[in-house]
Amino acid sequence: MKKLKWRQYGVFIVSAIGWLAIDLATKYYLLHFYSGPVIFIKRFFYIMLQKNTGIALGIQMGYWIQMIASIAILGMLIYCGWKYLFPLKRNSFLNQFLLGIIVGGAIGNLVNRIHLGAVIDFIVLKPFPVFNIADVGITLGLIALFFLTYKADIT
Repeated sequence: MKKLKWRQYGVFIVSAIGWLAIDLATKYYLLHFYSGPVIFIKRFFYIMLQKNTGIALGIQMGYWIQMIASIAILGMLIYCGWKYLFPLKRNSFLNQFLLGIIVGGAIGNLVNRIHLGAVIDFIVLKPFPVFNIADVGITLGLIALFFLTYKADIT
């Protein structure tokens, strides 16, 4: 078996830990110091604390189903990244960074779900559902990885 070299995965590790830290710090701040809506653009973009006990888009499911699904998805993300993205030499830095923010975001939401029984959402950008920093990392990371791998397949 090939020996694992942790340095070659540094971008992934740093981006995952960094995104997780930013996500958890914003949620902690809002949980402990939030005093009401912060409006940036009236009825369009504002901060409003909300606990989401459901999964994506607020769909309600049992707690243990959510936990098992979250852990399974996180495991699949890491496995697919390890197996398919990291071996690619092209866009290696970007692939690791994007997978890192996806995994960091997924862990951030999982930590909330384990610790609070719900995910803390706070960014309101109409017409989208309320979301958080973790969701931004997951969504933008997946979209960017899709386009990067699609572009790599074409060329």
